[in-house]
Amino acid sequence: MPLRSSPSRVALVSITSALALNLAGCGGGSHGSSDVTATDAQVIADVTSSNIQASYGAGFNLNATWRWQGTPQPTVTVYIPPPSSTDANQQTYASEAQTTVATINRKLAGLLVLQAVTTQPTSGNYIEVSYGTAYVPPGSTDYASYCSNVSTAPYSGTPIYPDANANIAPVPVYVNLGNGHCDVTQDIVTHEFGHALALSNHFNGFGYGPSISTAFWDVLATLYGNPPLTASSNLKVVRAAP
Repeated sequence: MPLRSSPSRVALVSITSALALNLAGCGGGSHGSSDVTATDAQVIADVTSSNIQASYGAGFNLNATWRWQGTPQPTVTVYIPPPSSTDANQQTYASEAQTTVATINRKLAGLLVLQAVTTQPTSGNYIEVSYGTAYVPPGSTDYASYCSNVSTAPYSGTPIYPDANANIAPVPVYVNLGNGHCDVTQDIVTHEFGHALALSNHFNGFGYGPSISTAFWDVLATLYGNPPLTASSNLKVVRAAP
């Protein structure tokens, strides 16, 4: 699977090519792979590589965590558009997105709240689920490897990025599901929400091997269990609920 964050659009264009590839498209990992767990040291290493280092090239280097913010815990609106009554794929993707929201709320209880809505917000930042708009590079027919992605717009390979205050910068953040030539599984949808929640780069148990795993959940819990702008050396490992 091909691996796939500036105050200004000019700086955004200069993001390193490695990061751009990391977020441009996801096939979702190896289906049927066994679970992956991580030691405390590996969780910290994965938060560092997937999140902290992903601010490099964004016009500045935070050298610390960035994510959705809020007190006492972030509440992130997730707009899931009502699917077409005649499009089975849209109906499946909408149902899978709802299931992912419920799962994240359960496994990260006390750390993060996702609030699903079916009416598009008119202000503030939010996550928007978009059907059939995954980025596929021009000329590519490798649809399975570009089945879904997270970006700043539909059909775009531009990765999301932080601002100087460690907030999620683009408004909204798009979770693009499907390209018309592949099936998006429940695990792939959850994988993409991991990207939308600021896990930028893949690691073992998140795109390397399975789409998601115990390691993925513990890395996500650790990211949200520590304040924004936490340096790698100060991270406290937080384990997700079973």
